[in-house]
Amino acid sequence: MPTIVISSPEAAELFLKTHDLVFASRPPHEGSKHISSGQKNLSFSEYGVYWRDTRKMCTIELLSNHKINSFKSMRREEVSLCVESIRAASNNRSVAVDLSDKVSSLSVDMSCRMVLGKKYRDEEFDERGFKAVVREGIQLASAPNLGDYIPIIAPLDLQVFTKRMKSVNKAFDNLFEKIIEEHLQPNDGERTKDFVDVMVGFIGSEESEYRIERPHVKAIILVSVYTKS
Repeated sequence: MPTIVISSPEAAELFLKTHDLVFASRPPHEGSKHISSGQKNLSFSEYGVYWRDTRKMCTIELLSNHKINSFKSMRREEVSLCVESIRAASNNRSVAVDLSDKVSSLSVDMSCRMVLGKKYRDEEFDERGFKAVVREGIQLASAPNLGDYIPIIAPLDLQVFTKRMKSVNKAFDNLFEKIIEEHLQPNDGERTKDFVDVMVGFIGSEESEYRIERPHVKAIILVSVYTKS
């Protein structure tokens, strides 16, 4: 893999500022290829019109102060539920409370409600459970994969990463198909408009040189769940 080592402030300025656009794109990545619909997400898509438009949409519809504040009551509700769960568990002194797991679950639950519109029980998702599959996807995407460094051996799947990545992708694909279909139904007005509502509104539309379809929506939803978890 061609590699550049930045060893001085002057070189860092050239790399990060002067010639930033030259190095803006990510190289091909097996994890994103198999988990995120062929690098269609914000984290790994090539720099260009699609990446800029996706970044703008995520910034406005998911990360803006207005959007964050619109979910304030939901966050308070989930924190209250988490605190109550810890309080109930502490009453049983024979059972240890895993605070790391509690905080992780809280983050995932809030992310689901903000991005997907509601929390999903494990039995609605996959036999492994929603949080377990999210963790597995993160681990597979970040683990050193020989196929990324020696592309010619990628089809051999020597580390069995590709098989596991496809399994993670299938689990999320089934869930996201269900979620998209639910969001295509008329909103009764009782719930706050979530990120999937916005994304579904773009399906079939043409933005510059590309057309937004379901694989794009799924990839963007997936990275939104990962980054917030």
